[in-house]
Amino acid sequence: MIESLAFPQEKGDLVEIDMREYYFERVDPDHSMFYRAPQGSSYPDFMVAGEDGHPRRPIPADMNALFAANRIIFRPKPLSVASRRLARNMALDATQVRKMDPKAELRIAITNYCEEHCRSLSDNAMFPVIRKAIQDPLIAKLNRTGWEPHPTTVREWLRDRGEQGRRKLRDGVSLAGRYKRPIVTHHPAEILLYHVAQALIANEQRQIFSHYECYAAEIARINRGQPLSRNLLIEDAEGTFHVSGELAAYDKPAQPYRAISYPTFWRHVTQCKTPELFGLATSKRGQRARYGGGGFGERPAFGSLCEMDETPVPSLFLVDDETAIGMGPATLTLMVECSTRALVGWDLCAEAASAASLLRTVKHANAIKDVPSDLLEQFPDLRFVRLRPDRIKVDNSPGAHSRHFEDACAEAFIQVNFVGKDSPTHKPLVERTIGTMLDMLFKKLPEHNYDIALMRMLGFKPDEQSLCSLSTARELLDRACFTYNISTSGRA
Repeated sequence: MIESLAFPQEKGDLVEIDMREYYFERVDPDHSMFYRAPQGSSYPDFMVAGEDGHPRRPIPADMNALFAANRIIFRPKPLSVASRRLARNMALDATQVRKMDPKAELRIAITNYCEEHCRSLSDNAMFPVIRKAIQDPLIAKLNRTGWEPHPTTVREWLRDRGEQGRRKLRDGVSLAGRYKRPIVTHHPAEILLYHVAQALIANEQRQIFSHYECYAAEIARINRGQPLSRNLLIEDAEGTFHVSGELAAYDKPAQPYRAISYPTFWRHVTQCKTPELFGLATSKRGQRARYGGGGFGERPAFGSLCEMDETPVPSLFLVDDETAIGMGPATLTLMVECSTRALVGWDLCAEAASAASLLRTVKHANAIKDVPSDLLEQFPDLRFVRLRPDRIKVDNSPGAHSRHFEDACAEAFIQVNFVGKDSPTHKPLVERTIGTMLDMLFKKLPEHNYDIALMRMLGFKPDEQSLCSLSTARELLDRACFTYNISTSGRA
């Protein structure tokens, strides 16, 4: 008989187990309990040691034992982001909320439905739940157009919209693009805004550096106590900036001002339009974030986060080494460590992408590498490029969203993070690396004497593909990956 929990537990509850925080997510039919590590943490989901010594998900008996040993501390549910805390403080009634964001009530209804029925946060698991949600009569009344949000968007609502299970109408208000992006400087902001505005008015990217030089020279003049030869930029009551008739003058600072870097100045000029930079309009990125979803970026600690992706290699047709029988097109799988941008694991196979190819890549990442002899002589440490990541970002490919892959990673204390489907910006490092590797690979293949007529029968296309044995292709891949890792330009 399965033991029941000795303490109350609701979905989304925050607990601290052995000095680490976890969120209770769900209980599977086999009574396995899922305690997820917070987003961005450097440790994986909570696991316990099984009878065979391997890690596994806890069951109620395990959690009761921890509770009896006073190893569980219950925490109040925090608001996840600053914008949610701000939304809590907004005294809005239903009329004001609908005026600010007409989709707020619909967003809350879909979020609560998915929170109740989703067993997993992968795209494949969430798509049918979302479709059932928009067919619900109460939600259909709010959703006149039949709008179907993407799982990436719903995941954002689940993580960032107020407290789970206790959402109010104002928690569904989208705050993206409603606030000015702060401009951080070590001097009065008017000095920077004036020169950024001048560069924007010029609308010539080749002149940005000259405007930056004028800005830096002006900072130097102020530090020396010298007068400026321009008028002051002011903001009127409507929030519009314009040049006044007053001469700009600044006292010599006790602590010299420091100019911002040129890349920051360049970003303000090139990535923003004037109204968007000064907070006078909603940016396109803000509009996209409101309803189109989006990923997240972070600078993790070394080894804590990796990105993994797989892609077909259409220009390559693999051949078996022993039988010389065609195997089919190749599939490339890469794993990139996010802190150093180094390739730590890779795989090349003839079958389509699957859980097996992903697991081979994970295993290869934590294995001693076979380095070509000429590279090994110059770089003896290359063979020790190995790690076991705490988290791996994967997309919703057939292999990645399989329960087999997630459970196998969980046994190795590796957390799997799903990103949006068809959203390369969610895994920018590995996407760029794949493009680089495809350019480096298979440019010069060895000669062969395969039976072309037989290969045609097996699907070979001479005009589009090149023949190569599986072992040779993997040797070329090894050399390309090691060359990429020792090349600073490849990872810049």
